[in-house]
Amino acid sequence: MTYQPPQQPPPRSHEDRRFDPSLGELVAILWQRRGVVLIGFVGILVLAVLVISQWSERYLAVAEVGITGHAQQGHMAGADEPRDGTSRISAQEIETLIAEMKSQDVLSAAAAVLRGDGIWGAPVSHADAIDRLRAGLEAKRIGNAAVIEVTFQSPSADLSAEILQAILESHVWWREERQKQDLRRQLQETTSHYQTAQRDLEAREQSLMGWQREVGVFDGEEGKLMLERIYALDAQAEEISRELAVARVALKDARDGQKLSDLLAISEVANNPIVSQLAERFDAVRSEYVALDQRYGPKHPVMQSKSRALENLRAELWDAAKRASGSAYQALDLAVAGASEKLKLVIQQRDQWQLRMVERHGRLQGQAALVRAVEAARAEVLELGRETQNLQRDFGAFRSDLDILRPAAVPATAEFPNQRDLLLMALLAAGFGAVVAALLRHYFDQTIDDDFDVEAVFGPRLFARIPIMGEQDLQTRTRNAGNEAVGHLAVLMRIMLQGKPGTPGTPERPQQAQVIAMTSAVSGEGKSHLARALAEVLGGFGARVLLLNADLHDPDADPVKNTDDVTGDITAVLAGDCLSAHAIRRIGQGERGGYDYLGANFPVPGTLATGLLEAGLGDLIAELRPRYDHIIVDTPPILSVADAIVVMGGADVRLFVLRCGQSKRRDIGQAMAQTRAVGIVPDGVILNGARPRRAYGVAPPANVQTEQML
Repeated sequence: MTYQPPQQPPPRSHEDRRFDPSLGELVAILWQRRGVVLIGFVGILVLAVLVISQWSERYLAVAEVGITGHAQQGHMAGADEPRDGTSRISAQEIETLIAEMKSQDVLSAAAAVLRGDGIWGAPVSHADAIDRLRAGLEAKRIGNAAVIEVTFQSPSADLSAEILQAILESHVWWREERQKQDLRRQLQETTSHYQTAQRDLEAREQSLMGWQREVGVFDGEEGKLMLERIYALDAQAEEISRELAVARVALKDARDGQKLSDLLAISEVANNPIVSQLAERFDAVRSEYVALDQRYGPKHPVMQSKSRALENLRAELWDAAKRASGSAYQALDLAVAGASEKLKLVIQQRDQWQLRMVERHGRLQGQAALVRAVEAARAEVLELGRETQNLQRDFGAFRSDLDILRPAAVPATAEFPNQRDLLLMALLAAGFGAVVAALLRHYFDQTIDDDFDVEAVFGPRLFARIPIMGEQDLQTRTRNAGNEAVGHLAVLMRIMLQGKPGTPGTPERPQQAQVIAMTSAVSGEGKSHLARALAEVLGGFGARVLLLNADLHDPDADPVKNTDDVTGDITAVLAGDCLSAHAIRRIGQGERGGYDYLGANFPVPGTLATGLLEAGLGDLIAELRPRYDHIIVDTPPILSVADAIVVMGGADVRLFVLRCGQSKRRDIGQAMAQTRAVGIVPDGVILNGARPRRAYGVAPPANVQTEQML
């Protein structure tokens, strides 16, 4: 059966503390390791001096350039812009100025000046000179002011100042020439436009004079009188139109009238004398009829006679109105015809006057257009003349908008870091490195190695040297029964069991089990893996073996999970709640044998676990001794809890597991001191993680590391 140990979480106990010496301990460590401190200090310092000797100091020359705003690039100041140099300078203009300072033209001019002065010394190409200037030149704005701080850095103080001054003067000269060129170009363009405008003005004035000779000069009052006449004719036409509309409506009403009231509504009919008299009589009779009707009613004889009289009078009034309406129709027809003719005549006169007005307006518009063109040309000539005069004045009194406020001065000291600063930092670094080297040497000297002499330092003898007992190694050894190192340790345990005085029974099958306690100073030394490997090898020899995991604080180290035939664990057995036979599990079967396992399923608090072990572990081991040949007890780390001391007190063989490259001398010494304080001395030490050595006999597979026991 192939055994696969479970994963274990990293321990959280005494061994996890960091290397944190106090100030007094640090001084003692430095004195103890003074050789390492001296060698490290001298080595780092020598290396730093060699590096510093190649360091070249840099000198920074500083100058300031101000923008006065006297010149306007690309345009002249307008009427609403100040011309006294007080215009606001934007951030974009500052950035543009800095870019101009680093431009190819400016640096090329500065490189030519420096070459003429012999500044470079050795021959330098023009492109290399420009690259050097651009690499050492820096410029930035000072706050919100229109001032630029310009710096240049080089290995020589005098060279930095001379180069910076040459760059500034080249920039000022280049900017001034460009601004003058812009002004000169503007003056030429403005003069050309002025001359063109003068010629255009002369041509327009000639055109106006020719038009006036051909058409004549218009009188302003004539147009006014024509417009008044047109307005009067419009008013007369509107009045005649209203009269014609009224006459037509009256004629239509007269022709369409079918009732007496419609005929009486016509003024000509109503004003007829006969009709007027009959209408008055009709109204009087009707009033009497209404009054009698209220008194007698319609069927009274008086009312019937009045009704016949009223009807007769209505018929007479109707006949008289019809006769009068005939003459009214003729009068209305004549009125409509007269109004129509009069309206036609007025409209014709108005149209004639409007046509004459349009013709005059067309001639007047042509003259006005010529007059406006002449005025516009004259205004353009005046404006261009003023602009030409301004440009001539500005060009004559030109002043650049860039001034050198502070020329470049020779720097007195080199920039940080200079060689003195580097030497101070080298001393500090050498001191710090020496301290670190001493601490590292002290720290690693506390860790034991493969050549560590356990017996000479701590007393117990070395029983075995085991390679790293990780999971892969343990699986390999389970497959290979001839594991040299664990096999030698198992043989040694058999020899110690057979040579134990007072053990009843035969050597092949002793009656009392040998109790082997495996412990370590801290966790992570590999004792649990070694305990399981030893149990497997002893089981392979045919011995009855029990692996008892007494680490109740970390039950995750159990190699197997619960099975159906196991109802308890070691915690229940120690508490008296379960028999040991019901908590023991069998691991491994077949020709290689196997071993029994007894451990905890769940973690137990510290004080409770210690109490259970003190009260019941001795009785449990006494109960199990007759059943087994070997009882291997896996204990907790000594420096973590006190349970290991309790377990080791009842063991026949006490094995102390160390690990190369991990176990610390101080941890081993503290653990040994604790065991000796209660009268317990480990019988032997197992050095785990040692260098592999060639095994004797047939070589194992390539992936298996074997060990020989000393």
